[in-house]
Amino acid sequence: MRRGLVKVVATLGPATRDPGVVRHMLGLGVAGFRVNFSHGGPGEWDELVSIARRAEGEAGVRAALMGDLEGPRVRTSNGEAVRLEKGSIVTLGLGQGDVPVDAREFFDVLEEGDTVLADDGKIVLQVESVEGLLARARVVEGGLLGPRKGVVISGKEPEMPMVTQKDKESIRYAASRGFSHVLLSYTRGPEHVELVRSLLRRAGAPQARVLAKIETPRGVERAREIAEASDGVVVARGDLGMHYSLDDLPMVVKKIVEAARREYKPVVMATEFLQSMIERPIPTRSEIVDIYEAVNMGVDGLMLTSETAVGRYPARAVYWMVRASSKALNYLYASGWRPWIPEPRGSLYKLARGLVEMVESLGATLVVYSKSGRLAARIASFRPSRPFYVGVPSEAVERGIRHLWGAEPVVVGDYSYEDGLKATVSTLVKQGYLGEDDLVVEAAWSSEENVYMVRVRNILV
Repeated sequence: MRRGLVKVVATLGPATRDPGVVRHMLGLGVAGFRVNFSHGGPGEWDELVSIARRAEGEAGVRAALMGDLEGPRVRTSNGEAVRLEKGSIVTLGLGQGDVPVDAREFFDVLEEGDTVLADDGKIVLQVESVEGLLARARVVEGGLLGPRKGVVISGKEPEMPMVTQKDKESIRYAASRGFSHVLLSYTRGPEHVELVRSLLRRAGAPQARVLAKIETPRGVERAREIAEASDGVVVARGDLGMHYSLDDLPMVVKKIVEAARREYKPVVMATEFLQSMIERPIPTRSEIVDIYEAVNMGVDGLMLTSETAVGRYPARAVYWMVRASSKALNYLYASGWRPWIPEPRGSLYKLARGLVEMVESLGATLVVYSKSGRLAARIASFRPSRPFYVGVPSEAVERGIRHLWGAEPVVVGDYSYEDGLKATVSTLVKQGYLGEDDLVVEAAWSSEENVYMVRVRNILV
């Protein structure tokens, strides 16, 4: 089976507080760990990061470390859970009522006739009247609504600040703990991405990648601009499903994936892939089909959220995600499938495509040396059918490209590009990934000298 092309990202949480579980997940093929900054605080996050670092040391492999910003989301206020009965009339208010909401901006756009969804769409309310900061609504779909649950007005976006005070604190935390990626929730446009980049620079982490989560209509409308400005895109299907009808969602998802692909940016798809595994040890048939369809779109990565954060079977969820995505790729490639790839623009993109085509035609192994990871990202965007090895100077760059399609980074140290290639090949031989007479295509790109180096040779041990 093909493994290592489509990457799996797993969310850390209460279910992964055992280093043995996290080590097992790494052994199964997890390429990245997500810490959700919407829940807990620095103490809890430190515990999760420490567990992940310990598991990496025991497993002998490192993963991307992704901090997911809460973003300017409207939520129910802190307090007791309330049961909303279908057909009943309830009140929504700023910090008051049956459904207390924590954002004044919510009421600036709320109108009679609006549909309000809460707790990922499990609760549905139809607004019957609005008076200032208090509204009355009929419960269309009821249930138990707890504190700090997301609240959305279908088809509308309140004018919230791009980055909250909590987000700024989370960015400083991520920078201080060496997170490789920051996931930007509710991304509205390229200016939102640049704001977070500037905050990361100020916090001393200019190398951290910014992945833009697209999860609202405004983000969808500007998806290509956002993709161009960011280091990658996350398709957040959960919140998208609160703004679009369910039958429109597949087309919206495909539009976002294509926008990212047109800008040669990595794209990770998230939410509810194996939702049943929160309680069950085996996924449903439809969930496996969902993974197949995501792989068929040509995404770089698939993200597990609640399944590994709070589910009863986090390692088994990883096992099934890796197994299903690997088998999907195996079948697709055997059927002559190739993911859609845009025409290259610029010399670096043309070099990347040429390298992939050369390796495919020769049946060789591709080895590159990349100081920043940019060449690796370009190669990954042309979707090679086999994993490729990337020598990198540091752990930070290694984590930064771990989520890319097919990329297998190896830390070898900071060298000239020529010496970096030699060190990478030597390391791969020592580790058993390359052997006597293996045909290798070696490549590097020096942006400072604007020099491309490509060499084809057989390995001599």
